[in-house]
Amino acid sequence: MVVHCQSISTSSTTIVYPDDQNLYYTGRVDKQDSNVYVFDWSFVTINFIVTGTLSIKASFSTSNTVNPNLFNVVVNDQLLDIPITINSTNIQVITLLDDLDPQSSYNVSISKRTEAAMGIVSFYGLEVDSTAQFTPLQPSSRKIEFIGDSITCGYGILGLGPCSFTPETEDSYVTYEGLISRALGAELYVESWSGKGMVRNVGDKNTTSQYPFPYYYNFTVANNASTIWTYEGFQPDAVVINLGTNDYSTQPAPPQSIFTQGYLAFIQLLKSKYTNNPTFFLACGPMISNPCCQYVKDIATQTGSTFINLQGLLTPESTGCAGHPNQLGHTYMAKVAFPIIQQTMDW
Repeated sequence: MVVHCQSISTSSTTIVYPDDQNLYYTGRVDKQDSNVYVFDWSFVTINFIVTGTLSIKASFSTSNTVNPNLFNVVVNDQLLDIPITINSTNIQVITLLDDLDPQSSYNVSISKRTEAAMGIVSFYGLEVDSTAQFTPLQPSSRKIEFIGDSITCGYGILGLGPCSFTPETEDSYVTYEGLISRALGAELYVESWSGKGMVRNVGDKNTTSQYPFPYYYNFTVANNASTIWTYEGFQPDAVVINLGTNDYSTQPAPPQSIFTQGYLAFIQLLKSKYTNNPTFFLACGPMISNPCCQYVKDIATQTGSTFINLQGLLTPESTGCAGHPNQLGHTYMAKVAFPIIQQTMDW
């Protein structure tokens, strides 16, 4: 086992390890090894504020060399044009920023834009000038969680249909949950996986699946069943669930009773873990309609949740790859969902 201080300086640079107190993480992260933090859910973000450096580098690797994992870099609230691509099991040292003004302060976020289906990412730390100084980040008091499938992942969001999905067309940052959380000034956690349903995954030959979405939700790292999520580190004020599309998009669809039973059990799980009594929002659409959405609306009534109707929002211009909403489609979704969440939460 390697033991280190939280940062190690050479004559010109400093290595900032993942467990440095000045790095603030949003999203589920496995922090068992202080030398390398591991994660795979969408929108996991590494946040920090730094001054006194000419450049910033970050070190990553991924478990999946077939499909890359991509990250956005946001600097002082500005999204950079070119994403980071991680496509090697070996450590990749990526220059995030260079030619910086050491007199200026930079608020930096490195945000995972691809979903758990693209594999596990390992983060080994940052490299900055030895003169760098970090300012502790003050997190928002508002916390929101979005749970869903490919729509929530931002699957195909950067395309204009008809087009086929590639990892490069996926971007959780510009999804409806990304737009809403930034507009609300809320810290965002996202757990979503394409093709997963509440009780039945897309294309399953049976009316229920052995491993639907709630199975993966139990894990800090979705692809590693040994990393059990404890819920202690994040207690959201609001929880938005958008599941059901994959349950009913193909046949054989689950009976209403089975779908309702599974949905109620999932909500009960969350309520048992979130002792702060968050507000629940149950969304349906825009890629599915009734009877699924009526079932979800009925469940919202049963559980005292707020229903968000996202049916019928997509047009040819707002459709991305594989029939999914593109950025315009997610904007339409946000315009419907944002005022409902804002008014209900009094934010």
